[in-house]
Amino acid sequence: MIENDNIFSSEIQENHIANIYTKNYHTLNTNYLELQRDWLHRAYTQFQDLDKYFILICLVNKTMAAYSEYMLNYSWDEYYKAKEIELKKFSIVDIAKELDISKETARRKILELEKAGVLKKNKKSLTIQRNGFDVQKPSNSIKHISRLLSNFSKKLLENKIIKNQISTDDFISLIKKNYTQCWRYFLDYQIEFMTEFKKDFFKDYETFSIWSTIVYNQNLHLNNKIKGDKNYSNFLDSMTDEGSRFSKDLLSLSGSFGLNAMTISDLTGVPRPTVIRKLRKLEIQKFIIKNDLNLYSISTFQKVSIEIEKMRFKNLQRISIMICKLLNTAILNLKKS
Repeated sequence: MIENDNIFSSEIQENHIANIYTKNYHTLNTNYLELQRDWLHRAYTQFQDLDKYFILICLVNKTMAAYSEYMLNYSWDEYYKAKEIELKKFSIVDIAKELDISKETARRKILELEKAGVLKKNKKSLTIQRNGFDVQKPSNSIKHISRLLSNFSKKLLENKIIKNQISTDDFISLIKKNYTQCWRYFLDYQIEFMTEFKKDFFKDYETFSIWSTIVYNQNLHLNNKIKGDKNYSNFLDSMTDEGSRFSKDLLSLSGSFGLNAMTISDLTGVPRPTVIRKLRKLEIQKFIIKNDLNLYSISTFQKVSIEIEKMRFKNLQRISIMICKLLNTAILNLKKS
């Protein structure tokens, strides 16, 4: 019999997270953008092919979802000590549809993963091999997302929604203890968000990675402006909705600085010739602008800005759902322990 210890009385609601995120958008979004930049850089450097990487994590995610369905949960140590792990059976058609790629591309890249020794196929199953584990082992990403979660918990404490802040180290420990459960929330988010952005705007993950790196840099400059401008900081403190003002503030800095192609290549891992080619495409499509010093920043073209803004608000809700699930998993497990 389960004792009534008021497990769900401390459950955080998605609207709590969305409100906290909106009111503290500049600070929390910087943590989020750093998580994304580092994750995308590491993802690309594994295969120099983000489609291939997303196929792999899609297969891993489906397997983790199956674990949850059958009430199985593996810790970080349990998951990564195995020499190989059997993957949930899947349809190439479903993978292609989920990642917005052709069936032929999905089939070809899965065969390439097999030839590379990442995947191994036998008569009855497909397994991911130890070198495949190392490819998608997200040590750094767990640190970044734990820092983001800890900062959310600080804001939740300040708003009297929870009673105690949870440290970054505690989140790392909790995520690793409940690894296959927690990391599925992260992969669900990344696959849905990245694929929708690719489909609606950029047509490939590498172009999105390049554009988002330019956004990341512009956000850092905005933060420096806030820190260096006492009046602006006071203005932000009085605001109830930083999220609505964010794009206007970010775009106001366009053209005055930016990143060159070499730096973008370093930050994304994408080779410089590929970066230059994709920057030209982004510039033609009015997603970015280039100044006289060949530095790239976000475009202020209204039609593009409006569409990106719609997606940003949609993603704010999507991030809030992921953060809410991870925070509740942490809080409920802390309460149980």
